[in-house]
Amino acid sequence: MNNTLVISDTHFPYHHPDTFEFLQAVSDAYGCEDAMHTGDMVDNHASSFHEIEYGTLSAKEEHEQAKECVQQLHSMFPKLKTIIGNHGAMTERKAKSAGIPLDHLKSYNDMYEIDGWEWKDHYYFEVDKYASCLLVHTMGANTLTNARSHSHHSIQGHHHSKFGIEYFSDTEVLRWSMTVGCLVNPEHPAFNYAKGATLNRPVIGCGVIWEDTPVLCRMQLDKGGRWNGKV
Repeated sequence: MNNTLVISDTHFPYHHPDTFEFLQAVSDAYGCEDAMHTGDMVDNHASSFHEIEYGTLSAKEEHEQAKECVQQLHSMFPKLKTIIGNHGAMTERKAKSAGIPLDHLKSYNDMYEIDGWEWKDHYYFEVDKYASCLLVHTMGANTLTNARSHSHHSIQGHHHSKFGIEYFSDTEVLRWSMTVGCLVNPEHPAFNYAKGATLNRPVIGCGVIWEDTPVLCRMQLDKGGRWNGKV
């Protein structure tokens, strides 16, 4: 397959301030021709089922700023394949709870005024002649179990503090499982909900499938929490 950038959990507009520059640098460094997103592209904090945090945006402000971010990412990767994710699906989840038919909702491309992107719950795609890969937002914290259960390579996001690659061999091929961290701004109050559940800080980074092999690219941060420009 083509060298492919794997993006996860941007949670627009509460993303890390160096997200776009970092993604472009990684894409250039690895010669990526394609890109995919593991989900939670937008945060939809104002529409959440949880209490709204002080210091976050109104629903209208959040949508407008998230739309600008989505459009910027679209200008970089016009043929992106993306998983929807639990935050991304907030409009559908709210509609269901209110008894509103999903046929009344806009498509995701219409919602963000873009075209050419595919939005799904999961993707299967071919990596090489021996194995394909399952791309999901999450099935469980242990992605190696996911890969074993489905007899495919496996990629997922959702778990912001998990960033790793594991391998196992079955009777036919060597398979791998990759968890790609996130690209959130960990200091933003929109993520206060996670602070009480775990003391683990999010790992800021992304992944690449380079020459059919999984690679992780951590965003190297300086003491102020900003990207130092290195890939």
